[in-house]
Amino acid sequence: MHPYEGIAKLMAARSVGSLRESLLATLPSISHGALDRIAILGAGAEGLRLAQVCRREGIQIVGVYDGNARKRGLKFADLIVYPAEALTLLSKDVTIVVASHRVLGACESLRALGYVALPLGLLQVAMPENFPPHAFYDHLLEDLFENREEYRSLFDIFSDDVSRETLDAVIGYRMSMNPLRLSRAIDWDLYGALDFGENEIYVDGGTYNGDSIQFFIDRVGGRYSKIYGFEPDGRTFEMLNDRFGRTNGIELHNCGLYSKSGSLGFSADSSRHAKIDEDSKTQIRVAKLDDVVNEPVTFIKLNIEGAEIAALEGSRSAIANSSPKLAISAYHRPSDLWRLCRLIRMLNPSYRLSLRQHDGGIIETVIYAVT
Repeated sequence: MHPYEGIAKLMAARSVGSLRESLLATLPSISHGALDRIAILGAGAEGLRLAQVCRREGIQIVGVYDGNARKRGLKFADLIVYPAEALTLLSKDVTIVVASHRVLGACESLRALGYVALPLGLLQVAMPENFPPHAFYDHLLEDLFENREEYRSLFDIFSDDVSRETLDAVIGYRMSMNPLRLSRAIDWDLYGALDFGENEIYVDGGTYNGDSIQFFIDRVGGRYSKIYGFEPDGRTFEMLNDRFGRTNGIELHNCGLYSKSGSLGFSADSSRHAKIDEDSKTQIRVAKLDDVVNEPVTFIKLNIEGAEIAALEGSRSAIANSSPKLAISAYHRPSDLWRLCRLIRMLNPSYRLSLRQHDGGIIETVIYAVT
């Protein structure tokens, strides 16, 4: 028996079906036909997807709620958005579905008040035929079961006990979709696993509007040598350029990092949900890091909506020759966690790998690599 609970349960599983049955058994109220009415917490892209599914499946929506004061009173899927505090006016027999990838805080608070509060991801994993999964959850149980030996090997690959405990919590969460499984594993200190010097040459893959660049600048106390920022979405790049385009030492590129240089299809249903999409008619520029940056980088961060593996492939020379510190998001596809670890070790065997969970949900699982 493996000493860690999550991986031990995974290794003992008989099939994908048994994993799904165990998931459903923990909350029989969500089984097919039993979920007849819900309240939606989260008036964003995931909330809209849920509302559309509910209408197709004949599930009554008793209300839509959101903690963002700017959304209150707005129309959302032909419903009015109410403040999150108004959830406490609901009957306890109404299931509240948290339509977000950050679910721990909401589920903890609502369950403490006696409500049944579920992450939307739970429905997508437990009943994918009724609730089409977001990419983060697509074939999640299948990946766990079919690649359970890969997951078990990660316990030997990671270099510290905190990483092994974090990995076990992440596996446990993915099997149960119970965010409380993550509560003790969360490290709120992003990049806390890394040590920085005063002359960092930083590559930011997926800058969004510059928040991550500013976070890095603050983290190093404003002392760095060079920052390279890569953002493929045109509208988002305009915000980024307005913010940092005239800052000394910062070089911005309106392209994505990838395994090759050229053009690719790209889709974006919101500024926070953009990805490479071969079927999209919208084209973006992509580039290999090794074709753009000709100096020895010291730190590479990648949070690029599932293109992390391709971007690492395009950074082979930088990683092999300079051994930069790495912070790589490992949650955009279920298999990213083990595939990224295997690729990083192949690109540079001298790396020591660690794992941290920086939020209460499927997101912000980060692999760190240092020499």
